[in-house]
Amino acid sequence: MNHDFVAGIVRPKFMALGLIVMISGTAHAQRAAGHWYIAGAATGAAPEKPRQTIANAPTPGATLHVVNDVDFGWGGQIAAGYAWRILRIEAEIGHTENHSGHYSAISPIAITLPQSGKNNVTRYMANAYLDPFRTRWPVSPYIGVGLGAAHGHLTTFAAPARAPSAPPSELLDIKDTRFAWQVMGGFSVPVTSRLALTAQYRWLDAGTFQGVDSRGERATRSIRGSNIDIGLRIAF
Repeated sequence: MNHDFVAGIVRPKFMALGLIVMISGTAHAQRAAGHWYIAGAATGAAPEKPRQTIANAPTPGATLHVVNDVDFGWGGQIAAGYAWRILRIEAEIGHTENHSGHYSAISPIAITLPQSGKNNVTRYMANAYLDPFRTRWPVSPYIGVGLGAAHGHLTTFAAPARAPSAPPSELLDIKDTRFAWQVMGGFSVPVTSRLALTAQYRWLDAGTFQGVDSRGERATRSIRGSNIDIGLRIAF
């Protein structure tokens, strides 16, 4: 068989294959070097039991200390960011809702009463992640930290601790915005070259929200705790 004839057939095929590999490698390198992305996740929220204070309760001059028992709640988040080498920077908006079926006054009196209460928190965060294995491992662990602000809407509808037999009424309706911070740790699993599944643990500390109760007296409630985020990240 004529070697020039065989070479004329084989060489273009190898050249085409090499070109495909080169283009693929270049695209991968460009994504590794830097790209924009959007992300979204569903959140399971398990905050610590919020601690609360109310001034001049149950008697003038005293401060009532309360612990709210909250259920496991839900929420979600969206984010847009830029990934460059091992670093990712993003802006995030997230929201969680937790409800409470009862509250416990612990000082200076001790009593547990049913309530209809909610702890709704919307956060606006700037996050930074270290993602060193994003382009090399099939499962890529990462860690991150975020700073920003959290807006809380916190309510209590119940009988007051000083008069447990009274009919339920709105005791507290706080709307406040506080400095917030969070730390994250999780992993991503690529589905395609642009799409990845993500799962992370996130600890959020939204600080202590301040307002007044139904009598106009100063009231506070702290919000912090654990969250699990399961979602998707799409690269461009």
